[in-house]
Amino acid sequence: MKKFYILLLCLLSTFATVSAQNVLATPQAFNPAHLTKMSQLNTSQLFSNARQVPLKAPGVITEQPAGKLCDNLIVSSNAFLNNWLYGIIDASTDAGVGKIVEGNDGNIYIYNLPTTLNAGSWVKAERAEGDTVVIKKQLIDQRQGSEALYNYYITKVVWQWSNKETGEGKFVEAEGDTDIKLIYRDGILKSIAENTDPIFGEGYAIGAVYTTDNKTFTWEGCTNWNIEIAPLTDKVTTLPENAKVETITVSYNPDSPLADQVNCAFVGDEIYINLFAVGAYIKGQIQGDKVVFKSRQYLGTYSGVYHIFFVGEHFTEVTDEASGQVVQVPEIIDELVFDYNAADRSFKTKDALALNAGKNTTRLNLNTLKEPHFYFFKEVPAIPADPQITNYNATYDAYGYNALQFNIIATDREGNFIVPERVSWKAYIDDEPFIFTPDDYRGLTADMEEIPYGWYDSNYDIYTSFYTFFFEPAKNVGIQTIYRGGGEEHRSNIVYYDINTAQTYTVSDTDGIALRKDSQNEKVVSTVYYDMTGRKVAADAKGLIIKKVTLSDGSQKSYKLVRK
Repeated sequence: MKKFYILLLCLLSTFATVSAQNVLATPQAFNPAHLTKMSQLNTSQLFSNARQVPLKAPGVITEQPAGKLCDNLIVSSNAFLNNWLYGIIDASTDAGVGKIVEGNDGNIYIYNLPTTLNAGSWVKAERAEGDTVVIKKQLIDQRQGSEALYNYYITKVVWQWSNKETGEGKFVEAEGDTDIKLIYRDGILKSIAENTDPIFGEGYAIGAVYTTDNKTFTWEGCTNWNIEIAPLTDKVTTLPENAKVETITVSYNPDSPLADQVNCAFVGDEIYINLFAVGAYIKGQIQGDKVVFKSRQYLGTYSGVYHIFFVGEHFTEVTDEASGQVVQVPEIIDELVFDYNAADRSFKTKDALALNAGKNTTRLNLNTLKEPHFYFFKEVPAIPADPQITNYNATYDAYGYNALQFNIIATDREGNFIVPERVSWKAYIDDEPFIFTPDDYRGLTADMEEIPYGWYDSNYDIYTSFYTFFFEPAKNVGIQTIYRGGGEEHRSNIVYYDINTAQTYTVSDTDGIALRKDSQNEKVVSTVYYDMTGRKVAADAKGLIIKKVTLSDGSQKSYKLVRK
């Protein structure tokens, strides 16, 4: 069964892996002023330079050298990354994760240089006069491509202009002396020239070059300069011993309402919030009718690549010179101030709360909550928001299946939070409820008509953001959200995609019966649930359930439900 690559990309949100010959194309000359910033990218694609399983080539130091390990380090540097998806991007950071070993042999060893190559090897730096250490050109990675073996070396690279008037150029390996000199003093490693600017000023950079014949070396697109690797002194916040952990709801991003539930603790005039499932808490101070959270609170590491911090952000609208469009630019503020309601312990702000790779720059926001509102949620019956259909892929002739892409929104129609665990959805094709069967969906073991929110089958044909089907619909495909909260069941409208017009439209629904133009006056008289043996069961019964609905005109309809 074939799949769209783009569907898998949306579904899995994992780091992409591509063949060596696709990644290793010689970087073209580019204008550094037009570099894409990391903060503009999909973070699931930032670390895709891990092309294939590395070979243990002679000379590549893959095992941690013997000596004193310094692993609680933070890396700051200017950097370029030749990413297979985005091209050459500005990958500068002030929050990289670093490791250094002070070797028993007198040398020092630095992990993962250049930082953007992700070679996963150690680079040897030999001690020289005073505090100087020297990195000589050395093999740091080896990959097997489809037609050749690629060897990667760390070396000195310098900027070469191809057209200074248009700002185009690239890095090339330095001629003659390729030694990289750094200072290592008091546990801190940094460039000798602290203000080195190899592009618009003086100096050189730490770069990676690759070769297939050990004669011709080409810049790989991974580069660091103005580098500093130093001990991280920040500590994560821990809860006081007397803290009582509660669950609080946070809604955010008012333009497209989203919500989540996180752990919190109120201890005296302090509030502790656990965000983004990172394990650490941020601490705020209640000051009258305000709650103040200091920016730059440390939260741990992200994928072993970045140290992450909580920061408050203020967004300012500016006009982009290149496109002429108005964009929102974030700026880190020292304090994120919320309006506080002591009566219900809720607090909200018009600024933003961010999980950021760095304390002082917004180069890479891993998650941003705009206008967050924290409050204690009380579950009540609610009609869920309508799904949003985002795309219909009509590819049956080419691939033997079609696909509907959509968003299920875990809020009610007014944008209020509803419990995701009580949300499910169902599909409609040509106006009829669609049943997913193991005959067509090899990732299933039983028929399913109703899909729990966030659930996906083992073959990734069914997911909360899309599903596939293996025939050509005649009229439409649709989607509907169901919410069983506060002791009641309520359904959204059915949102349809019209096959012929490529337009979406909604059909109202009451208790699972679509009210079309020819039956708008009919009402639901009774709803009864049965198990597969014919015995009556409760409305919230689990397992394979038959739902029988009787309308005021005497007609009946039955639906098969699967509840976990």
